[in-house]
Amino acid sequence: MGSGLQHVLREAFVWLVAACAVAAGIYYVNAIGLTFDEAENAARAALEANPVEEGAPRAAAERSVRLRADRNGHFAVKAYVNGRTVDFMADTGATVVALTYEDAQRLGFSGGALHFTGLTKTANGLARVAPVTIDRLEVDDIMVRNVPAMVAEPGKLAVNLLGMSFISRLSRFDMQGNELVLVQ
Repeated sequence: MGSGLQHVLREAFVWLVAACAVAAGIYYVNAIGLTFDEAENAARAALEANPVEEGAPRAAAERSVRLRADRNGHFAVKAYVNGRTVDFMADTGATVVALTYEDAQRLGFSGGALHFTGLTKTANGLARVAPVTIDRLEVDDIMVRNVPAMVAEPGKLAVNLLGMSFISRLSRFDMQGNELVLVQ
């Protein structure tokens, strides 16, 4: 494959990820109806009150995690991004995993290397987003590699979103009452 075609394909992928990020941002703001500050507070409260629990006995090759909803119906979860702990809110309505700028910096996504090529609407107004790839994202004993994600510009996103670029790579996910079950 020629270098020109590789460049075109790479650019097309970047624009596709940016478009997905915009759609996720618009959907999140409109569908949830919370400000990011309220969502962050809800996620932190749920993490304290509802720790992640593993599922019932399962087949040897199958791994599952059960997340309980908080009183607002949100699923807070501690995950590991490239080996570092990060608080997320699981959001099946978010197209991609979304990271706050501050957490992205802590995780090693440097500001100079971030290219804010996308635009999304948030509760704090319009925000530019930078596409990134997470090498390894883990929730309990579930691990997914090479996860497309976006980083919001500083101060525009208050809670990290565990979106469909992670969840859709699982074998399945189910809503069972007030639980979200992730299965790999």
